Amino acid sequence: MKVIFSHNLPFALAHGGVQTQVEALMRELGALGVAVEPERWWDAAQQADILHYFGRPPTVGHVRQARLKGRRVVMFENLDQTASRSRPALLAQRLLIRAARATPGGLTNRLAWDCYGELDAMIYATSIEWDVAKYLFQARHDRGHIIPQGIEARALEELQAPAPQEDYLVSVATITARKNSVLLAEAARIAQVPVLFLGRPYSEDDEYFRQFRALVDGKFVRHEGFVPEEVKFARLRSARGFALLSQFESGCIAVHEAAATGLPLLLPDLPWAARVYDGVERARFVGLGSAEAVAGELARFHSESRRGPGPTFHVLSWRAVAEAYLRVYQTVLAPTPPERRVG
Repeated sequence: MKVIFSHNLPFALAHGGVQTQVEALMRELGALGVAVEPERWWDAAQQADILHYFGRPPTVGHVRQARLKGRRVVMFENLDQTASRSRPALLAQRLLIRAARATPGGLTNRLAWDCYGELDAMIYATSIEWDVAKYLFQARHDRGHIIPQGIEARALEELQAPAPQEDYLVSVATITARKNSVLLAEAARIAQVPVLFLGRPYSEDDEYFRQFRALVDGKFVRHEGFVPEEVKFARLRSARGFALLSQFESGCIAVHEAAATGLPLLLPDLPWAARVYDGVERARFVGLGSAEAVAGELARFHSESRRGPGPTFHVLSWRAVAEAYLRVYQTVLAPTPPERRVG
């Protein structure tokens, strides 16, 4: 079996969870005997059984051309921002999409809305994103798969190692507006709660990062930037709890690492967190209002938080995640029964 991975944004321009996911899957699928390589758009001789898009294909025509070449087409998609919209906003978007589809022209092709009916498989990290794909884009109900994100098997073991508890909360995230780093830093200073931020900005010259850096005081707002993995694990093990106020996420890997460590979680009261981690006993959700309002919740969370003796919720290794992807690939490559053939 040979699989081509396709992603439209170079990782040199934007690091983050998708890069971690793609690199881990390429390695673990390779260990399972699957030949995986990145798309070489200039190479007309590149062959594969499956073309796997990370993100929506550019047009439905890309899917159709791949099928004409005998390839199956799989998509992993982050619908984190869309899935965090209100129900009225989703209804309005659904009506807009229906209206656009009924109008002659190339809009639906350019936005690739029609690909959801032609892909061989669609993979989402959370059930709320898959629900939105069906609701908005009429994704085929029989072709969806929910496969959570994972972390390294070594990390699962190392994050459970004992460590002396120190008096700080930890936040692991890129320093950017989507992560609400400034809001968390402002709340930390108001509440006088020590928060250690691990993560770098997309650019040192970014205005949002300048705002964040101005709040760093070395006492309540500490910033170590990007650190080696062993340092990150040590900081997680010694923390009292984990805080992240992102506007949207898709099975956030940093949350999984914190959960594997046994840390209680302070997350925003938004669908990506409140619905996905609903029922997690040691997860608390806070509204993203003023820094003063967040500070009150942050202070309570800090005073009550302690690292637990086991994972906050069950976390998969990347090997287990890759095995789930392999099962999807095997399904789409299986011969189609005559009664299910189209055309």
